[in-house]
Amino acid sequence: MNPYFYALAIFWSVWLLVPILVDGFSMGLGLVGAVISRWNTRRQSSRLDFYPPVSIIIPVHNSADTLRGCLTSLEEQTYPSHLMQILLINNGSTDNSQQVFLDFQETSRLNLYWHSIQVAGKSWALNAGIHLAEGQYIFNIDSDVTLHPTTIERSVAHFERDPRLGAITGFIEILPEDEAHPFWFQQILNCEYLEYLTVFGIGRSYQSLFRSIYTLSGAFTAFRREALAATLLYNAETVSEDTDLTFQLYERTPSFRVANFPDVRIYVQPITSLAALYSQRVRWQRGQLEVSALHKKLIRQRASSLLGFSPARTLLVDHTLSFPRLVWMFFLPILMTFGYSLSLLVAAYLFMYLFYLMLETTWAGAAYAFADDQTRAHVRRIWPSVFLMPLYRVMIFFFRFSGFLIALTEPGTWRITSPLWQIQAGLMDLRLRWRLFLRSIRRQEE
Repeated sequence: MNPYFYALAIFWSVWLLVPILVDGFSMGLGLVGAVISRWNTRRQSSRLDFYPPVSIIIPVHNSADTLRGCLTSLEEQTYPSHLMQILLINNGSTDNSQQVFLDFQETSRLNLYWHSIQVAGKSWALNAGIHLAEGQYIFNIDSDVTLHPTTIERSVAHFERDPRLGAITGFIEILPEDEAHPFWFQQILNCEYLEYLTVFGIGRSYQSLFRSIYTLSGAFTAFRREALAATLLYNAETVSEDTDLTFQLYERTPSFRVANFPDVRIYVQPITSLAALYSQRVRWQRGQLEVSALHKKLIRQRASSLLGFSPARTLLVDHTLSFPRLVWMFFLPILMTFGYSLSLLVAAYLFMYLFYLMLETTWAGAAYAFADDQTRAHVRRIWPSVFLMPLYRVMIFFFRFSGFLIALTEPGTWRITSPLWQIQAGLMDLRLRWRLFLRSIRRQEE
């Protein structure tokens, strides 16, 4: 057989090995998990015969712009308002968040309580709220989220139906933006919306099915009091306190289960800038590594088993396999020096784009089929952005890879310096030095 055929076969098999085995396999598992999860949800009734008291903790830090919307969504809950204890924990706010709370409290029927702590930090605020909580179930939500009217009731229904549930999270959806943005940034917002739609509509479903949820979302998590009491609560020593608490639940409460439910709906604000998106993903990736290093017992669990929680499996996909992806991405053009034609390399990039476009389209289509009418309407408006999703994923890959490098070299912090700001600062420094250099020359001439 022609040697060129063997070279071509080796080239394509190596190039496609990781995408097919990792991303293609994950897509298949995600679809299976989503179908089973939705089928189970529809079989179960969300009606309650008994309404236990619940506590809702909201950390507040300069939340004046979003706090009213969050509280309004709690007032619109179908759960009895007199059974909801709502604790707002102020941790270092310098804006008029408290005045927003006071104005809302004047006309609200909710049981609202404002507490201030001396230390700024989400972990400290959540832990303070947990110690004040009196409810049978404890909800931790961010001050910039809004809840679907049935979120609290359906969450409690899941707990009441399954005594093995220790903690749950739900379907987190990006709120559509009404503001006018530049075309390029609007496409990023559209891609972020589709990303959340597929991750929480499909990806978390199979993680829940196989009992392998890596992180209970910091935007919304609900706990059974007994399960939460068995942990050390939120860890202020990591930038990903929600991931650390998830790991603690696996370690300290093996009799309880961590799950995701697509009928529990939460809405979060979109990103405000490209720099904010970068900071967010770097923090997530850094937190993943930090928390994994703190829980060595869980890291030793086998990565080959599909059922059960295995951080090593997630790290293998997110970190170990990121290096060959990075090498292949930049190594392809060098293959021209080994005799590969430019047309073959262009075909390779095109084939990979089409492969990932197929994955994105399949996931988005499945998430669309399971979504409600309002979500479907928005997806129809932004559907052309699905063609940009492979490129968006590449950008996110580099953001996350940056988080891996930062974790090795810099101390942990919630504030991540954007590379765009670093470039601007560098250019400003060069311009200043150039001006000083020209000024010194002029002085010498004079």
